[in-house]
Amino acid sequence: MLRLFSARPSGKSHVIACMLLCCLLCSRTGRAQAAPASSTPNALSRLLALRLARVEGSVPVYYSAGLKALALRDQAEITDCAAWYSKQLHVSVPVTLAVLDRNDWERVGGLMGYPMAQALADQGDVIFMPDSFASYPGQKMHVDLAKKLAFISFHETGHLYQRALHLEGPDLFLQEFSATMLATAYALVRRPELIGPTLGSRADAQQRYTSFEDMDLIYEGVGFDNYDWLQVETVRLAVYFVKGQDLASLVMKMQAAFPEGRAMSNQQVFASLDAIRPGVLSQAGSLARPTTLKRMEPETCLAAPAKQPLTGLFGVRNDSNHGIAVVDDGIEAVLPPGYTAEYGKVGSQMKLPSGECVTYPKVPGYIVLQ
Repeated sequence: MLRLFSARPSGKSHVIACMLLCCLLCSRTGRAQAAPASSTPNALSRLLALRLARVEGSVPVYYSAGLKALALRDQAEITDCAAWYSKQLHVSVPVTLAVLDRNDWERVGGLMGYPMAQALADQGDVIFMPDSFASYPGQKMHVDLAKKLAFISFHETGHLYQRALHLEGPDLFLQEFSATMLATAYALVRRPELIGPTLGSRADAQQRYTSFEDMDLIYEGVGFDNYDWLQVETVRLAVYFVKGQDLASLVMKMQAAFPEGRAMSNQQVFASLDAIRPGVLSQAGSLARPTTLKRMEPETCLAAPAKQPLTGLFGVRNDSNHGIAVVDDGIEAVLPPGYTAEYGKVGSQMKLPSGECVTYPKVPGYIVLQ
Protein backbone atom coordinates (compact mmCIF):
# COMPACT_ATOMS: atom_id res chain seq x y z
CA MET A 1 0.00 0.00 0.00
CA LEU A 2 2.48 1.40 0.16
CA ARG A 3 0.41 -0.52 2.56
CA LEU A 4 2.68 1.00 3.77
CA PHE A 5 4.21 3.03 6.32
CA SER A 6 3.55 2.45 9.97
CA ALA A 7 4.83 3.70 13.24
CA ARG A 8 4.88 2.61 16.87
CA PRO A 9 8.55 1.79 17.21
CA SER A 10 7.92 -0.01 20.50
CA GLY A 11 9.01 -3.43 21.69
CA LYS A 12 9.61 -6.28 19.28
CA SER A 13 6.75 -8.40 20.60
CA HIS A 14 4.29 -5.54 20.05
CA VAL A 15 5.50 -4.98 16.51
CA ILE A 16 5.28 -8.68 15.64
CA ALA A 17 1.79 -8.87 17.15
CA CYS A 18 0.75 -5.93 15.02
CA MET A 19 2.25 -7.57 11.96
CA LEU A 20 0.20 -10.70 12.67
CA LEU A 21 -2.97 -8.62 12.78
CA CYS A 22 -1.96 -6.94 9.54
CA CYS A 23 -1.42 -10.33 7.92
CA LEU A 24 -4.91 -11.44 8.85
CA LEU A 25 -6.57 -8.28 7.63
CA CYS A 26 -4.74 -7.14 4.54
CA SER A 27 -5.45 -8.34 1.04
CA ARG A 28 -1.87 -8.95 -0.05
CA THR A 29 -0.26 -11.00 2.69
CA GLY A 30 -1.07 -14.64 2.07
CA ARG A 31 -3.68 -17.30 2.65
CA ALA A 32 -4.85 -16.03 6.05
CA GLN A 33 -6.62 -13.02 4.53
CA ALA A 34 -10.25 -13.79 4.22
CA ALA A 35 -12.77 -11.11 3.37
CA PRO A 36 -14.73 -9.92 6.40
CA ALA A 37 -17.77 -12.06 7.17
CA SER A 38 -21.09 -10.51 6.16
CA SER A 39 -21.97 -10.04 9.83
CA THR A 40 -18.78 -8.06 10.46
CA PRO A 41 -18.83 -4.37 9.48
CA ASN A 42 -16.21 -3.58 6.86
CA ALA A 43 -13.76 -0.72 7.22
CA LEU A 44 -16.03 1.83 5.52
CA SER A 45 -18.94 0.86 7.76
CA ARG A 46 -16.77 1.19 10.87
CA LEU A 47 -15.64 4.60 9.65
CA LEU A 48 -19.21 5.77 9.08
CA ALA A 49 -20.17 4.56 12.56
CA LEU A 50 -17.84 7.18 14.07
CA ARG A 51 -20.07 9.93 12.65
CA LEU A 52 -17.12 12.16 11.77
CA ALA A 53 -17.39 15.41 9.85
CA ARG A 54 -17.70 14.91 6.08
CA VAL A 55 -17.10 17.00 2.99
CA GLU A 56 -18.90 15.92 -0.17
CA GLY A 57 -17.24 15.61 -3.56
CA SER A 58 -16.29 13.07 -6.20
CA VAL A 59 -13.95 11.82 -3.47
CA PRO A 60 -15.91 12.30 -0.23
CA VAL A 61 -13.71 12.81 2.82
CA TYR A 62 -14.28 12.11 6.50
CA TYR A 63 -11.96 13.72 9.01
CA SER A 64 -11.09 13.97 12.68
CA ALA A 65 -11.81 17.11 14.69
CA GLY A 66 -9.38 19.90 13.86
CA LEU A 67 -8.25 18.36 10.58
CA LYS A 68 -10.59 20.05 8.11
CA ALA A 69 -7.87 22.07 6.35
CA LEU A 70 -5.69 18.97 5.94
CA ALA A 71 -8.68 16.90 4.82
CA LEU A 72 -9.61 19.45 2.16
CA ARG A 73 -6.02 19.50 0.88
CA ASP A 74 -5.81 15.71 0.75
CA GLN A 75 -9.24 15.54 -0.88
CA ALA A 76 -8.20 17.97 -3.62
CA GLU A 77 -4.95 16.11 -4.26
CA ILE A 78 -6.50 12.63 -4.44
CA THR A 79 -9.41 13.93 -6.55
CA ASP A 80 -6.94 15.26 -9.12
CA CYS A 81 -4.92 12.04 -9.01
CA ALA A 82 -7.99 9.82 -9.46
CA ALA A 83 -9.27 11.97 -12.32
CA TRP A 84 -5.87 11.71 -14.04
CA TYR A 85 -5.78 7.93 -13.64
CA SER A 86 -9.30 7.68 -15.07
CA LYS A 87 -8.48 9.87 -18.05
CA GLN A 88 -5.22 8.10 -18.89
CA LEU A 89 -6.49 4.56 -18.35
CA HIS A 90 -10.18 4.83 -19.26
CA VAL A 91 -11.50 3.33 -16.05
CA SER A 92 -13.39 4.85 -13.13
CA VAL A 93 -13.11 3.73 -9.52
CA PRO A 94 -15.10 4.94 -6.48
CA VAL A 95 -12.83 6.48 -3.84
CA THR A 96 -13.65 7.47 -0.27
CA LEU A 97 -11.05 9.21 1.87
CA ALA A 98 -10.56 9.32 5.64
CA VAL A 99 -8.02 11.69 7.24
CA LEU A 100 -7.64 10.66 10.86
CA ASP A 101 -5.67 11.41 13.99
CA ARG A 102 -4.29 8.55 16.05
CA ASN A 103 -7.33 8.38 18.33
CA ASP A 104 -9.88 8.01 15.52
CA TRP A 105 -7.54 5.66 13.67
CA GLU A 106 -7.67 3.30 16.62
CA ARG A 107 -11.42 3.81 17.04
CA VAL A 108 -12.01 2.55 13.50
CA GLY A 109 -10.20 -0.65 14.47
CA GLY A 110 -8.76 -3.34 12.24
CA LEU A 111 -6.34 -0.99 10.50
CA MET A 112 -2.59 -1.28 10.25
CA GLY A 113 -0.64 0.57 12.92
CA TYR A 114 -0.86 4.37 12.80
CA PRO A 115 0.47 6.13 10.71
CA MET A 116 0.62 3.40 8.03
CA ALA A 117 -1.59 4.66 5.20
CA GLN A 118 -3.66 2.05 3.47
CA ALA A 119 -6.28 1.53 0.78
CA LEU A 120 -8.92 -1.17 1.21
CA ALA A 121 -10.49 -2.00 -2.14
CA ASP A 122 -12.35 -4.96 -0.68
CA GLN A 123 -13.75 -3.04 2.28
CA GLY A 124 -15.50 -0.07 0.70
CA ASP A 125 -12.86 1.43 -1.64
CA VAL A 126 -11.62 3.64 1.19
CA ILE A 127 -8.22 5.23 1.71
CA PHE A 128 -7.09 5.86 5.28
CA MET A 129 -4.53 8.65 5.64
CA PRO A 130 -2.86 9.74 8.89
CA ASP A 131 -2.66 13.38 9.95
CA SER A 132 1.14 13.15 10.14
CA PHE A 133 4.04 10.91 9.10
CA ALA A 134 6.54 12.31 11.57
CA SER A 135 6.30 9.38 14.01
CA TYR A 136 7.25 6.79 11.39
CA PRO A 137 10.74 5.39 12.11
CA GLY A 138 13.71 5.88 9.82
CA GLN A 139 12.77 9.26 8.35
CA LYS A 140 15.03 12.27 7.82
CA MET A 141 13.38 14.96 9.90
CA HIS A 142 14.72 17.82 7.74
CA VAL A 143 12.87 16.42 4.71
CA ASP A 144 9.35 17.70 3.97
CA LEU A 145 7.51 14.54 4.97
CA ALA A 146 4.17 16.10 3.98
CA LYS A 147 5.36 15.72 0.37
CA LYS A 148 6.19 12.08 0.95
CA LEU A 149 2.77 11.53 2.51
CA ALA A 150 1.15 13.14 -0.53
CA PHE A 151 3.02 10.71 -2.78
CA ILE A 152 1.86 7.84 -0.58
CA SER A 153 -1.74 8.98 -1.04
CA PHE A 154 -1.31 8.66 -4.81
CA HIS A 155 0.16 5.18 -4.29
CA GLU A 156 -2.86 4.23 -2.18
CA THR A 157 -5.18 5.57 -4.87
CA GLY A 158 -3.22 3.41 -7.30
CA HIS A 159 -4.08 0.34 -5.25
CA LEU A 160 -7.80 1.02 -5.78
CA TYR A 161 -7.26 1.40 -9.54
CA GLN A 162 -4.98 -1.63 -9.58
CA ARG A 163 -7.88 -3.99 -9.00
CA ALA A 164 -9.99 -2.44 -11.78
CA LEU A 165 -7.01 -2.66 -14.14
CA HIS A 166 -6.29 -6.32 -13.26
CA LEU A 167 -2.81 -5.40 -12.07
CA GLU A 168 -2.85 -7.13 -8.70
CA GLY A 169 0.00 -9.26 -9.93
CA PRO A 170 1.47 -12.69 -9.23
CA ASP A 171 3.56 -11.65 -6.23
CA LEU A 172 3.54 -9.10 -3.42
CA PHE A 173 6.39 -7.06 -4.86
CA LEU A 174 4.56 -6.51 -8.14
CA GLN A 175 1.38 -5.56 -6.31
CA GLU A 176 3.30 -2.77 -4.60
CA PHE A 177 5.31 -1.86 -7.68
CA SER A 178 2.29 -1.49 -9.98
CA ALA A 179 0.61 0.91 -7.52
CA THR A 180 3.90 2.83 -7.25
CA MET A 181 4.17 2.86 -11.05
CA LEU A 182 0.80 4.62 -11.29
CA ALA A 183 1.71 7.09 -8.54
CA THR A 184 5.08 7.84 -10.11
CA ALA A 185 3.61 8.39 -13.57
CA TYR A 186 1.11 10.85 -12.09
CA ALA A 187 3.70 12.64 -9.95
CA LEU A 188 6.16 13.08 -12.83
CA VAL A 189 3.47 14.85 -14.84
CA ARG A 190 1.42 16.67 -12.21
CA ARG A 191 3.51 16.79 -9.00
CA PRO A 192 7.21 16.46 -9.85
CA GLU A 193 8.18 18.30 -6.66
CA LEU A 194 7.19 15.20 -4.65
CA ILE A 195 9.69 12.78 -6.19
CA GLY A 196 12.86 14.17 -4.63
CA PRO A 197 11.59 14.36 -1.03
CA THR A 198 10.18 10.85 -1.30
CA LEU A 199 13.42 9.36 -2.63
CA GLY A 200 15.45 11.37 -0.11
CA SER A 201 13.27 10.68 2.91
CA ARG A 202 15.17 7.76 4.34
CA ALA A 203 17.75 8.12 7.09
CA ASP A 204 21.05 6.40 6.33
CA ALA A 205 20.82 3.04 8.08
CA GLN A 206 21.84 -0.46 7.08
CA GLN A 207 18.86 -2.73 6.44
CA ARG A 208 18.61 -6.45 7.14
CA TYR A 209 16.32 -7.31 4.21
CA THR A 210 17.68 -6.05 0.90
CA SER A 211 15.92 -8.17 -1.73
CA PHE A 212 12.45 -7.57 -3.13
CA GLU A 213 11.91 -11.31 -2.77
CA ASP A 214 12.20 -10.80 1.00
CA MET A 215 9.08 -8.63 0.69
CA ASP A 216 7.40 -11.39 -1.32
CA LEU A 217 8.12 -13.97 1.36
CA ILE A 218 7.43 -12.15 4.63
CA TYR A 219 5.99 -8.75 3.60
CA GLU A 220 5.54 -6.59 6.73
CA GLY A 221 7.58 -9.21 8.58
CA VAL A 222 10.71 -7.39 7.43
CA GLY A 223 9.82 -4.72 10.01
CA PHE A 224 8.22 -1.34 9.49
CA ASP A 225 11.49 0.57 9.00
CA ASN A 226 12.93 -1.96 6.54
CA TYR A 227 9.57 -2.16 4.75
CA ASP A 228 9.54 1.61 4.21
CA TRP A 229 13.08 1.41 2.83
CA LEU A 230 12.02 -1.29 0.34
CA GLN A 231 8.98 0.76 -0.67
CA VAL A 232 11.10 3.84 -1.35
CA GLU A 233 13.30 1.65 -3.55
CA THR A 234 10.21 0.68 -5.57
CA VAL A 235 9.71 4.40 -6.21
CA ARG A 236 13.30 4.74 -7.41
CA LEU A 237 12.78 1.80 -9.78
CA ALA A 238 9.41 3.12 -10.96
CA VAL A 239 10.94 6.45 -11.98
CA TYR A 240 13.15 4.58 -14.43
CA PHE A 241 10.29 2.33 -15.53
CA VAL A 242 7.78 5.06 -16.41
CA LYS A 243 9.85 8.12 -17.30
CA GLY A 244 9.32 9.02 -20.95
CA GLN A 245 6.86 6.12 -21.41
CA ASP A 246 3.16 6.06 -22.23
CA LEU A 247 1.35 4.87 -19.12
CA ALA A 248 -1.57 3.23 -20.94
CA SER A 249 0.86 1.27 -23.10
CA LEU A 250 2.84 0.13 -20.04
CA VAL A 251 -0.36 -1.02 -18.33
CA MET A 252 -1.38 -3.05 -21.38
CA LYS A 253 2.04 -4.70 -21.52
CA MET A 254 1.87 -5.52 -17.82
CA GLN A 255 -1.63 -6.97 -18.17
CA ALA A 256 -0.29 -9.27 -20.90
CA ALA A 257 2.85 -10.21 -18.97
CA PHE A 258 1.11 -10.84 -15.66
CA PRO A 259 -2.29 -12.46 -16.32
CA GLU A 260 -4.60 -12.97 -13.39
CA GLY A 261 -4.30 -16.28 -11.59
CA ARG A 262 -0.76 -17.07 -12.73
CA ALA A 263 1.84 -17.51 -9.99
CA MET A 264 5.39 -16.39 -10.77
CA SER A 265 8.65 -16.21 -8.85
CA ASN A 266 10.24 -12.84 -8.19
CA GLN A 267 12.96 -13.71 -10.71
CA GLN A 268 10.31 -14.41 -13.37
CA VAL A 269 8.59 -11.14 -12.52
CA PHE A 270 11.80 -9.18 -13.01
CA ALA A 271 12.57 -10.96 -16.27
CA SER A 272 9.14 -9.87 -17.55
CA LEU A 273 9.59 -6.30 -16.30
CA ASP A 274 12.98 -6.15 -18.03
CA ALA A 275 11.36 -7.30 -21.27
CA ILE A 276 8.79 -4.52 -20.98
CA ARG A 277 11.35 -1.86 -20.04
CA PRO A 278 14.91 -3.00 -20.82
CA GLY A 279 17.35 -2.01 -18.12
CA VAL A 280 15.05 -2.65 -15.15
CA LEU A 281 17.23 -5.50 -13.88
CA SER A 282 20.32 -3.31 -13.98
CA GLN A 283 18.47 -0.50 -12.20
CA ALA A 284 17.23 -2.85 -9.48
CA GLY A 285 20.71 -4.27 -8.89
CA SER A 286 20.97 -6.40 -5.75
CA LEU A 287 17.30 -5.79 -4.97
CA ALA A 288 16.43 -8.21 -7.78
CA ARG A 289 18.65 -10.96 -6.38
CA PRO A 290 17.20 -14.00 -4.59
CA THR A 291 15.96 -13.66 -1.04
CA THR A 292 18.35 -13.03 1.84
CA LEU A 293 16.26 -15.32 4.06
CA LYS A 294 17.68 -18.68 5.13
CA ARG A 295 16.04 -21.65 3.46
CA MET A 296 14.37 -24.03 5.91
CA GLU A 297 14.08 -27.78 5.42
CA PRO A 298 11.17 -29.94 6.58
CA GLU A 299 11.83 -32.06 9.65
CA THR A 300 10.22 -34.75 11.75
CA CYS A 301 6.83 -33.86 13.17
CA LEU A 302 6.69 -33.83 16.97
CA ALA A 303 3.84 -35.32 18.99
CA ALA A 304 3.99 -32.38 21.42
CA PRO A 305 5.84 -29.39 19.91
CA ALA A 306 7.43 -27.03 22.45
CA LYS A 307 5.44 -23.91 21.67
CA GLN A 308 6.52 -20.52 22.98
CA PRO A 309 4.37 -17.42 23.67
CA LEU A 310 6.05 -15.58 20.77
CA THR A 311 4.92 -15.05 17.19
CA GLY A 312 7.14 -16.62 14.57
CA LEU A 313 6.89 -16.45 10.81
CA PHE A 314 8.32 -17.95 7.67
CA GLY A 315 7.78 -17.41 3.97
CA VAL A 316 6.46 -20.00 1.56
CA ARG A 317 7.20 -20.19 -2.14
CA ASN A 318 4.81 -22.68 -3.68
CA ASP A 319 6.29 -23.43 -7.10
CA SER A 320 3.46 -25.77 -8.10
CA ASN A 321 0.50 -24.58 -10.14
CA HIS A 322 -2.00 -25.65 -7.50
CA GLY A 323 -2.85 -25.24 -3.85
CA ILE A 324 -1.08 -27.51 -1.35
CA ALA A 325 -3.04 -28.84 1.62
CA VAL A 326 -1.30 -28.54 5.00
CA VAL A 327 -2.22 -28.85 8.67
CA ASP A 328 -1.08 -25.70 10.43
CA ASP A 329 -0.86 -26.28 14.19
CA GLY A 330 -3.83 -28.63 13.98
CA ILE A 331 -5.85 -26.53 11.53
CA GLU A 332 -6.34 -27.63 7.93
CA ALA A 333 -5.37 -25.00 5.36
CA VAL A 334 -4.35 -24.68 1.71
CA LEU A 335 -1.25 -22.80 0.58
CA PRO A 336 -1.95 -21.19 -2.81
CA PRO A 337 0.57 -21.09 -5.66
CA GLY A 338 3.14 -18.34 -5.31
CA TYR A 339 4.24 -16.59 -2.14
CA THR A 340 2.62 -16.44 1.29
CA ALA A 341 3.78 -15.29 4.71
CA GLU A 342 2.85 -17.70 7.50
CA TYR A 343 2.52 -16.68 11.15
CA GLY A 344 2.21 -18.91 14.21
CA LYS A 345 3.55 -19.54 17.67
CA VAL A 346 7.29 -20.16 17.78
CA GLY A 347 7.82 -23.90 18.06
CA SER A 348 4.45 -24.86 16.58
CA GLN A 349 4.50 -26.91 13.40
CA MET A 350 2.92 -27.00 9.96
CA LYS A 351 2.49 -30.50 8.55
CA LEU A 352 3.17 -30.93 4.85
CA PRO A 353 1.74 -33.56 2.44
CA SER A 354 5.05 -35.44 2.69
CA GLY A 355 4.32 -36.15 6.35
CA GLU A 356 7.17 -33.92 7.47
CA CYS A 357 6.76 -30.63 9.33
CA VAL A 358 8.04 -27.08 9.26
CA THR A 359 8.61 -25.51 12.68
CA TYR A 360 7.81 -21.83 13.19
CA PRO A 361 11.16 -20.16 13.90
CA LYS A 362 12.20 -17.18 16.02
CA VAL A 363 14.15 -15.79 13.05
CA PRO A 364 12.21 -15.70 9.75
CA GLY A 365 13.19 -18.17 7.05
CA TYR A 366 11.47 -19.66 4.03
CA ILE A 367 10.52 -22.99 2.47
CA VAL A 368 10.01 -24.03 -1.15
CA LEU A 369 7.19 -26.41 -2.07
CA GLN A 370 6.93 -28.20 -5.41
